Amino acid sequence: MLSFVDKRRNCLVSVFAYSILIITLDMSYAILFFYSSKYEVLRKVRIESELISKKLKWFLIVISDINIIVTTAISSLVFTSISVCYGLVCIYFDTLCCHLKVQIRNVKDSWDCGRIIYGYLKIRKIMESLEYFMCSSAFIMVVSTMTGLFYMSYNLIFTPKYDYRDYMCYLCGGMYHCSIIGIVIVSASAANSAAEGAKEAVMSLPGMFPKCYNELKVILIKDCKQQVCLTLWKIYKIDRSLIITAMGAQVNYGILVATLGTVSRSKDNI
Repeated sequence: MLSFVDKRRNCLVSVFAYSILIITLDMSYAILFFYSSKYEVLRKVRIESELISKKLKWFLIVISDINIIVTTAISSLVFTSISVCYGLVCIYFDTLCCHLKVQIRNVKDSWDCGRIIYGYLKIRKIMESLEYFMCSSAFIMVVSTMTGLFYMSYNLIFTPKYDYRDYMCYLCGGMYHCSIIGIVIVSASAANSAAEGAKEAVMSLPGMFPKCYNELKVILIKDCKQQVCLTLWKIYKIDRSLIITAMGAQVNYGILVATLGTVSRSKDNI
């Protein structure tokens, strides 16, 4: 069994490695974008434009490049910090629920039930606070990363590419978005599963002490009946099936866009 210090060290190392991975992927996408064929096309369009002066053209190009770098850096820091914070609280909550279930399995005296129920209510308060403050952020992160993942996947599959840098650019961008949506969904679904398991364990206390069955049942129905879970802006409960749903949505949108593109090209040929 790992000690508390070892678990804490492993958790910190994992968080540090995840943060470095996310920032590296996002910055790699930004750097590779400047060497991609798409950037060259955009740059050529700006240079060959006859609507603006030559000096203004180069000024707009520099401003556009700076905007790409700054936007990428800010989005990377914001999404990384929020997803790490969200994931850490979910991991902490999962750990507390596991400890609570161990205490319930080892309970020997009915007098300990009050302490266990109080501990469960305190743990549930953590999830309520996380849901209240972060449900909108989780929704924005999931929707934004799904949109970004669709953009990267579409460009990787359908747009013309001339060398390996084009492929690496969109692969890094896709992996970045997959990492963000993965940490949010996996950690939140684990926390929801832990919350359900902790509630079931607490609700089993009356059966463990038949002499106090009625008293414990009344207390549990009064204070512990409500089920709290993590959601996407109180619209959708987060569970592992959301990953399959997101993949299905990506495929459907891809087929729709590809179909519309085929129809448009057919009309142009006519």
